[in-house]
Amino acid sequence: MRAWRFHQPGNIANLILEEAPIPEPGPGEVLVRVLCAALNPADRFLVQGQYPRAGTPPFTPGRDGAGVVAKAVPGGRFKEGDTVCVLGGLTGISRQGTLAEYSAVPEEWLAPVPDGWTLEEAAAGPLTYLTAWRALVVCGHLKSGETVLVTGASGGVGSAAVSLAAALGARVVALSRDADRRAVLLERGAALVVDAGAEDVDKAIKAALGAERPALVVENLGGSWIDLSARFAAPFGRIMVIGLLAGLSAEVTVGLLIHKNLRIEGLSVSAFSAEEAQAAWLEIVTNLDRVHQRPALGCTVRFEDVQEGFARMNQGLLGKVAVQVSER
Repeated sequence: MRAWRFHQPGNIANLILEEAPIPEPGPGEVLVRVLCAALNPADRFLVQGQYPRAGTPPFTPGRDGAGVVAKAVPGGRFKEGDTVCVLGGLTGISRQGTLAEYSAVPEEWLAPVPDGWTLEEAAAGPLTYLTAWRALVVCGHLKSGETVLVTGASGGVGSAAVSLAAALGARVVALSRDADRRAVLLERGAALVVDAGAEDVDKAIKAALGAERPALVVENLGGSWIDLSARFAAPFGRIMVIGLLAGLSAEVTVGLLIHKNLRIEGLSVSAFSAEEAQAAWLEIVTNLDRVHQRPALGCTVRFEDVQEGFARMNQGLLGKVAVQVSER
């Protein structure tokens, strides 16, 4: 089979397309013929040697994928020919990932492709929406009617958080630098959008919020944005830190934490157990169907063009980069 693999961590250019053996599924594993995958910043960090628990090279990254069951678990939930998507686990971290024509995935981490969803949507959705669900519901304890501020709202997790928070009854304020993407975020449920690249972004956020302050912040960027989130969060606010694209470290005004009784919490989708991920995914799909929303797709690239896909992801797109791995 063809697979994107790296033989030593470092530059993303180390990831190359080559021939590799078709994996032999072990006990409890399903062999999936991958039809579509999707790219994440975490995939790039893993190739660069910046991700914990990375698999031993030669290694295939790719945490997202959807495809057809080629070999099922005897007596298991799925049969050959079923369409499935990957909900997480260690696939693409310490287990060979989905940027390959075949992937062996533990059955407990697979779910049926939701009715009416394309394979691209099913590949792009689980990781981002499960992360957003963890930030909003599991750790953020979102209540209907609360105001939610989403930084980096144009990305995969950001756009997922906007859609989910709106579906759960929140008033969503979304930050994005691009005017076209801000318009799309309004379509995806944001009540207000703010230009994150404004010369005086504090003033722009203050004008958008008015007297209201966000009870919950979904912080996708890291760096200096964490202190900005603390400045604007309501008393007893919750700041859920998901990403680090704006910086690995941050300075936070401690007085804000004390006097506003703020909670800053880092979180990872990897904290889900398989059972928890399955239950959360059912809730996510139900809520998205109710408001007629689907995962945002920035673009789709051919399997041969994965490197172009990473370049386009780095340019900033609204939603995920999907990869067409195989023809159905």
